[in-house]
Amino acid sequence: MRNSSEIVYTEDNYEPGIKEYVGAMLLGLTFYQVGVVFSKTLWPMVSTQVPIHQFAWMIVFVALANGLGIIPGELRTACKKMQTFFTKNMILIIMVGVGADTSLFELGAAITLSNTVMALLIVIGAILGSAIIGYFVGFYPIDSAVTAGLCMANRGGSGDIAVLGAADRMGLISYAQLSSRLGGGMVLVIGSIVFGLLL
Repeated sequence: MRNSSEIVYTEDNYEPGIKEYVGAMLLGLTFYQVGVVFSKTLWPMVSTQVPIHQFAWMIVFVALANGLGIIPGELRTACKKMQTFFTKNMILIIMVGVGADTSLFELGAAITLSNTVMALLIVIGAILGSAIIGYFVGFYPIDSAVTAGLCMANRGGSGDIAVLGAADRMGLISYAQLSSRLGGGMVLVIGSIVFGLLL
């Protein structure tokens, strides 16, 4: 956050061993399974109209566990180092996968004047809105514009990778995933309600 004093974490000086790395991997898989259970089993009992992706549930539970201090510092350090390793060393492989999955024929067919103007207005609105609000609540405007704005307005997980890779902000992938899954879902729900009332 802007204008905050630098916080020194003693756990950053800790060098995790194999036990901590295995624990971090198991912790990630456990949180993923909890997200799957909530997404596929528990949440549909509450609301069938608003599906929430398992990654969004996973991120919510990780944030809660981390905020409540349930995860030990050594395990957090191992998780952070694993995330840094994967985001730095696997980004090119992931980007190749995203590019190979993209159909150039569909992309070319979608480039029309109306689609281009609409996409441009959405991108400008997402950047300006999230950057201004992020600035007023104390975030860096570029980071909030990228994660809260562009990652909410892109095409999901592969779009997050493309946006964060281009912005050199791969460390913000967890925030981008939360923005894509929950923020994009909220936009769809609000849009369906508003368009349902207007049409």
